[in-house]
Formats: sequence, C-alpha cells, structure tokens
Amino acid sequence: SSEAFRRSPMKLFLLGTSLLITRLHANAQCSDVSTLTAFDLDSYISQPWYVQQQAVNAYLPKENFFCVRALYEKKSSPTRPWGYTIGVDNVAKDSIDGNEFGGELCAFQKDPTDPAKLAVAPCWLGPKSWFAGDYWIIAYDEAEGHALVSGGQPTISTPEGCRTGTGINDSGLWIFTRQQERNDELVDKVRKIAEDEGFDVSVLIDVEQEGCVYQSRRGLRGSVVLES
Repeated sequence: SSEAFRRSPMKLFLLGTSLLITRLHANAQCSDVSTLTAFDLDSYISQPWYVQQQAVNAYLPKENFFCVRALYEKKSSPTRPWGYTIGVDNVAKDSIDGNEFGGELCAFQKDPTDPAKLAVAPCWLGPKSWFAGDYWIIAYDEAEGHALVSGGQPTISTPEGCRTGTGINDSGLWIFTRQQERNDELVDKVRKIAEDEGFDVSVLIDVEQEGCVYQSRRGLRGSVVLES
C-alpha cells in the first residue's frame, strides 16, 4: 500500500541509524592505545624480526603462518614520487619447506610528534597519506628482544578486549622477537603487555619458526644481510 511505501524509508533510516549507533558505541568502548614514546627507529630496524604470534588478516591467512620474518632498512633518500623513507622486506611460507610469499614494501613515519606510528604500503602506491596502512609500535625492548605491533587503533570491541579488523589496512597484531627460536616466557610477557593495553589477545595465533632456514638475503639496497 501507499502507507507501507511511505513507512519503508523511515524503517531503513531507523535501521541505518541503529547500526551506526551500535558501531559508534563499539568504537567508544575501545580506549586509545599508547604507542612507545621514546622510540629509536635506527635501533628498531637494525636487525631482523621474527614473528612468534600474529592475528590473521587479508594478506596473510592462517595457513601461511610459517617462517614469518621482517627486515627494515632506511632508504638513502625518499622514494619518488611518494616520499617513503623505509624499506620493508617481509617473508612467510605455507609450510616449513613450502612456497615463500612476501616481498618489498615501503614505510614512513606518519606523525613527527609520535615516531612509533609508522605506515606501510607497496612502494608504488600513493599518495602515501591516503593508502598506507598503520603500523604502530606499542612496545619495544631491544635488550629483551621483543616488540608488540598493531595495525593501528583497535576499534572492534569484544568480551576479551578490542581488536583491529581483518582487511588489508587497519588490521593486524604481531609479537616480534629478535631470536628466531621461540621463548614462551617472553611471548607471554608481550601478550600481557597487549592485554594491559586493552587488546583482545585471543586473535594471536602461533607462527611456526622451528625448522625454518633463512638464507642470507640481499638487503633492500643490495647489501648482504646475514641471518642466524
């Protein structure tokens, strides 16, 4: 009827408003996480990082949680035309002796007042302020050899805490260690740091590092990088 037709837009409006309020309420339940204030980028990128646990996202499904490692290097000059300043070399496999995935990406420090807030994207993609995905260092201790990294501010509230999404940007949570060999005590310590920051750590899944052989690789500017 004409009356039902007139009411339909109102129903759609009310439904959309309800969904928006629900989403805003969920976001409001997630407190802002703190990045590392005294952050030394040169120290952070000085050696390889081995991923011990991480969340699933669009570019790394659970079946590829083998031999995940990251290398970083400052570029001699910003890339053209987009101005990235850090080279990123990520690798992962679909089994210990399986196919290798990953490759070179680029990054930059997004906020000069908050140096632990980086953003990462394919080197050809820009403008970087539009397309690069957040990469925030929440905790980092060179002496203990660990880091906690989030793909930006978590916005999804769960009974266990808050999490980021599972897409390409605004996604991801990682526990890094300098040593390839897993140290459960150290991993548990970083998980506790994440919990204290309000993260839902149930998203963190073990990455298999035992048995992974990392060959000496060419650095991002051609220098040889020797790994243990």
